[in-house]
Amino acid sequence: MPVSATVLVYGARSALNVSQSVPLLHSLRQQQQCQSLRNNDDALTATRAQIQDAIHGIIYLPSYIQEITQQSDFQRLKKVFQLGLLPLSVKPGANHTRFEHCIGTFKSAQDQLNALLRNSNYEYELPDWCRKSVEIAALLHDIGHGPFSHTWEHVCEGQFNHEKNSEACVDRVFSDARDDELVALRDDHNGRGVNLIKALILGDRSKLNYVMMHHAYIFDIVHNKVCGLDVDKWDYLRRDNHYLQVLSADEMDFDEIFLNARIAPDGQRIEYRYEDYHKIWLLYLARHRLHLEAYQLPKVLLCNDIFGEIVRRQQPHLLDVNAESDPEEWLRLNDERVLEQITNDTETQYLRATERIEEANEGRLVRRRISGPGEDMNSNKVYAFYGNPSLRRDIFLQENQQQSTIIEKYFKLK
Repeated sequence: MPVSATVLVYGARSALNVSQSVPLLHSLRQQQQCQSLRNNDDALTATRAQIQDAIHGIIYLPSYIQEITQQSDFQRLKKVFQLGLLPLSVKPGANHTRFEHCIGTFKSAQDQLNALLRNSNYEYELPDWCRKSVEIAALLHDIGHGPFSHTWEHVCEGQFNHEKNSEACVDRVFSDARDDELVALRDDHNGRGVNLIKALILGDRSKLNYVMMHHAYIFDIVHNKVCGLDVDKWDYLRRDNHYLQVLSADEMDFDEIFLNARIAPDGQRIEYRYEDYHKIWLLYLARHRLHLEAYQLPKVLLCNDIFGEIVRRQQPHLLDVNAESDPEEWLRLNDERVLEQITNDTETQYLRATERIEEANEGRLVRRRISGPGEDMNSNKVYAFYGNPSLRRDIFLQENQQQSTIIEKYFKLK
């Protein structure tokens, strides 16, 4: 008998309940072309749900994943822009959310695990509880993000860490678990499943209270601290570029890195094909271009600075809110609410009307360093490869690709 399923559609636009005091967020909401998943929660009672995603197409959510997506901590991500203040300042169409990215990263983890199984001749089968832990870690890897995503870490001047905050969110998700699969991950063998999920989010094997033995390679999937190739990056680069439209399909042609990967013979690492070496370069070049042409545009950086100054001046108590110290206040801490709380500050007007921020020869200085793709790709030594070394293509870096780019612009506020 076929499994019953419900098709749900969400777009890149979170359905925010925005007041008149935040007109730009209100106008972004009016651009929504698809019904948000937020308005379809009742339909998630099916045995299995299907979500239509802009990047992955149909994504199937088993019942235990559905339960997590309905949790308050996860629902909160619908009110957190993936790209921070960028949709308010320069790219209104790029107002997709952490909610969508997290579900996309879950699907990317499934794709990576299936590829590893297909490509590897590895004698030790990954236990089902480990596979579920990897997929759930991918789903929850950004659940601890503050308002406007990475911008909040800038606002808090380095005193807020979204990955550490995610640990408390994960504990809350599992404390309320009802599905048998989630309860088993929480309770069986002294909670080994939840322990693994949190360690995978942090990318830290030392956080485990047991030894992984033959399956340490799974630490290369969600948060790869060894070489940086992970499913988080795989999803966000594709998703962000889909809405930003910065790079062509050829410039984004790096899926095969992940789809051709295999488990190393000793089970400690994921290995990539020698012939995909140049695609690793493409990935880091794409990331660099997105930083230069979107994430760290000078006007965006100035808006981040203005926003941080306003919050620290008007609502400094918000800087201390996190999922562990004040869980109820944390659930209310989202993009919309923070903007509403600073609406009376005289400089908030520039966040609503960024056309009043103009480049100048003097005034407010924005200065940042963006590392070059050659720096980000790191040394060849951190990657594990397999196959024929002669198939590896040499990469010839231009001088500006090896060095950092210094952004330095002056602005005046009209």
